[in-house]
Amino acid sequence: MISLLDYGAGNVRSLRNAIHALGFELTQIEDPAGILKAERLIFPGVGAFGAAMERLHRLGYVEPLKEYLASGRPYLGICIGLQTLFEGSEESPGVPGLGLIPGRIRRFDDPSLSVPHMGWNGVRVERPSPLFSDYQCEPFYFVHSYRAAPEPQNADWQLATTDYGRPFLSAVQRGRVAAVQFHPEKSGTAGLTLLKHFLAG
Repeated sequence: MISLLDYGAGNVRSLRNAIHALGFELTQIEDPAGILKAERLIFPGVGAFGAAMERLHRLGYVEPLKEYLASGRPYLGICIGLQTLFEGSEESPGVPGLGLIPGRIRRFDDPSLSVPHMGWNGVRVERPSPLFSDYQCEPFYFVHSYRAAPEPQNADWQLATTDYGRPFLSAVQRGRVAAVQFHPEKSGTAGLTLLKHFLAG
């Protein structure tokens, strides 16, 4: 069973459409128990880190989500779904994240860069992963103002990096828990291929 954790913070219609177009059925998470029943969980999201964490707490999703992640079942985070895996974010000081990955999310701080980072950019896959099977270096679509930095303490999570001023983590994975900063559902054939690898893997 593929479950979508739509916590009400962003438009997920394009993601739903992409998953259905790939021939997969999707179940909506409607309560905390639904997270624990999921066999394959997708957590998409846009917007502010603090607002996302506040809503997860209000819905009672934080502890079940931590339990699901600890179980090692397949997880794919998208955008905020990647950032909330970290300990916290400069966007929302004092608001703890899920704390699965060491490090904090930081704002793009190069004054020569346009922020948010919006549009198409390549990714550099740092190690083999089924998610990037058949990947031909196509660009993916990004829209974000904050980024996860590759640091020694999160080395075992680093899957792919992207250059925007300096390298940031565009994909993370350890075991069957993975997340991407870009939006695969808006990234053409390469994005759909990555989604299919997750859904069918």
